[in-house]
Amino acid sequence: MSSTQSVSFVSTPEMRVTPRVAALALPGILCLGLTLRLWACWSQTHVLFFDETIQYFEQGHRLAFGSGIVPWEFVEGIRSWLLPGLIALAMWGTAWFGDNPMLYVGLVRTLCVGLSMTIVLIGFRAGERHAGRMGAIMTGGFCAIWFDLIYFAPAVMTEVLAAHLAIAALYLGECRRTQRAVFWIGVLFGFAVCLRYQYAPALALAVAWQYRRGLGHWQWLILGGGAVLLPFSGVLDAITWGSAFQSIWLNFARNSLDGIAAAIGAEGPAYYVDYLTIALLPLPLFLGLAAVGASRFPALAIAAVATLAMHSLVPHKEVRFIYLALAAAPILIGLGAAEVTRMLAARHGPRATGLAGPLFLACSAALSWFIATGPLDGRWSFQRGTVHAFLAAHQAPDLCGLQVRDMPSWKSGGYTYLNRDVPLMFDPHIPEVRLPGVKMPLRFMVERNGGPVPQIRGPYSHIIAEAAHPPAAFDPVACFPDDARPGEPELCLFRRQSGCS
Repeated sequence: MSSTQSVSFVSTPEMRVTPRVAALALPGILCLGLTLRLWACWSQTHVLFFDETIQYFEQGHRLAFGSGIVPWEFVEGIRSWLLPGLIALAMWGTAWFGDNPMLYVGLVRTLCVGLSMTIVLIGFRAGERHAGRMGAIMTGGFCAIWFDLIYFAPAVMTEVLAAHLAIAALYLGECRRTQRAVFWIGVLFGFAVCLRYQYAPALALAVAWQYRRGLGHWQWLILGGGAVLLPFSGVLDAITWGSAFQSIWLNFARNSLDGIAAAIGAEGPAYYVDYLTIALLPLPLFLGLAAVGASRFPALAIAAVATLAMHSLVPHKEVRFIYLALAAAPILIGLGAAEVTRMLAARHGPRATGLAGPLFLACSAALSWFIATGPLDGRWSFQRGTVHAFLAAHQAPDLCGLQVRDMPSWKSGGYTYLNRDVPLMFDPHIPEVRLPGVKMPLRFMVERNGGPVPQIRGPYSHIIAEAAHPPAAFDPVACFPDDARPGEPELCLFRRQSGCS
């Protein structure tokens, strides 16, 4: 839709809102969205995903302080050091103010929340562009309150960060086509691919559509993307792993060609549709609105559908893999609802807008609350007991070594939440895992001060173990339930009175 058409929508009386509402709409919606996201970020001490701790925070801790669990991905060299390096900077910075792990965890998550607000802003601007100020309020407001966007906002995961950058690039491509703007759009796409190369095919399809009539822009897109990919993927991988772009090509080789990802876990083709049936309840209504919204923002719809389709073909599935589609959906749904409201207003008069817009947002808020606290309630406290147990160990004044029982290293809080310069040991220690159908073993180790931590009966004064398996000669300090999974064992921190002797 041309900018002339979108302006005509703003000026039609059926889409008009009062000047006072118009002036307060954007700051009010941004404030609402930010408040909800910061509340979700600061009020929770859970782990959003195991990989968030082990793949990113833990590797940042290794860079910053020399200690951390080394998962098989970093043993093999199939992950980029880009995100762990940025996290390490935050850890160095917060070390000046104290050693509480929640200082750097909170800082990094807050920065991620800030980046996530781009979705709310884009929803507002896209709605305004296509359906006037009421469209902006409906689309931006829906993005501000929708639970999936709130839940994923503080996630320190490459899929989430890449999606926010990619959607920003797609929206800017709708609005700005100067050479300088297209170059910076390419930069955003480059960072998105650096963080999550698996999004590249879907984004390529979206870009091909968006610039199908502007072939002269391709050179600037390529220059912008190359200005990021070459130093932050090619050169960085060459320096850290010894081979350019290794975190891309070797990751694909190990997970796809060698079959490691599928051996770790495989789901059926309908896995993501099953999730959307819950997360976008009622799915038929929201799909219909998204289809209408796709006519207003086709490039975003192409990226979302392609992401969903391509990842549905891959055996190993996790909801976070399709976050690009999950983040695009509220924008498309909001645009669709705004367009339907505009058509109703054109037929039935301004009163239809005054009723349909608030009713849509009120129903959406109720649905968002119901889904978040009902079918998907458990994930808001995932691994909370583990985090609290490691934080309790961090606070133990006489801690001189920690042994962890009843959990593998890759499901623990690691040095991320321990953040003490003491040995960390696991009983039983699992140095490698052999998966059926995979020739190579997946190796794990624990590092401290740049060297491996011996895992055989080292000195330790405290133990984290299940409450049902109290260690002999140890006294319980505190116990922490796993709120996310009823029936799961309660974790406790135990202390030996004699310390490490």
